[in-house]
This record gives sequence, structure tokens and C-alpha cells, in this order.
Amino acid sequence: MNCPIRSQENREWLLDYSAGRLDRERTAMLERHMEACPVCARFVAEQRVVWDALSQWESPELSPDFNRRLYHKIDQVQPSSWVERVLRPLWRPMVPVAAACLLILAGVALHTPTAGLSPDTSHARVESVEPEQVERTLDDLQMLRELALTPQEHTGTTQPM
Repeated sequence: MNCPIRSQENREWLLDYSAGRLDRERTAMLERHMEACPVCARFVAEQRVVWDALSQWESPELSPDFNRRLYHKIDQVQPSSWVERVLRPLWRPMVPVAAACLLILAGVALHTPTAGLSPDTSHARVESVEPEQVERTLDDLQMLRELALTPQEHTGTTQPM
């Protein structure tokens, strides 16, 4: 006979033997096997301890007014509407899903460029600049600064533009 614990076959024999439900032929085979197999013998001994503890356990007696209190609690339960019965099991999974959706929306909103900028201006590159063009631009800026510092004829004060 193969070991029921190691080979995984006839494992239920050990439980039936421990509970006293195994037929005579299989009982004799299993007892011969347990003489040579300490693993199965230990398993049966541990199961017998469990079965002995279960057979000694007695359930507590019910109080005389147990049924009355039970029916009273049942009567106090308010019948829920069909909407509550449908939404109650869905509420807990919906909260994390809604939070994840809000985080995704916030990430998309913060990642996108502002609406006022066109995509062409945000990535504009100047390939080549002529030195004369730079010089004319600097001269124009200088002229604008000088115009801003000249006194205005109307008010008599100098104010930058």
C-alpha cells in the first residue's frame, strides 16, 4: 500500500479511520501501513485528539426567550428598496474606481499645455539668424528705450511707455 499522505491517494482513508467510519478490510490495511509509517500514525493520533475534543463539546442551551428575541429582531429590520439592494454591493468597489478616475483626470489636466498657446509656438525653433538681422533688432530696441525716456509735450513729465 502506498503512503496516503505522501502519494495523495486514499487520503480520505486516514480521516475515515480517525472518525471510526472505515470498513474492516481497509482498516486492517491502514493499520499495517501505520506500523511502518510514523507520519501516518502521527496524523491519525492528532486526528483522534480532534475527534475526542469534538465529542466532548456540548453546545450551550438556548435561553427560553431566544425565539421571541430572534423574531423581534427580524421584525425590526426595515425592508430596503430595490435601489438600495442594487447599489449597496456596488458602493465599496465604486469608491476606489472613482478615486482612480479623478487622479487620471487630474494628471491629464495638469499634463496638457495651456489652451492659449498653439502647438507651433511652444516648439518654435530658429534654424539660422543673420548677424545683420540681430544688429537691426538691437538698434530698434535701443530706439524704443530712448523714445520711452523722452519728455512728453502734453504733461511735461517723463513716463516710460
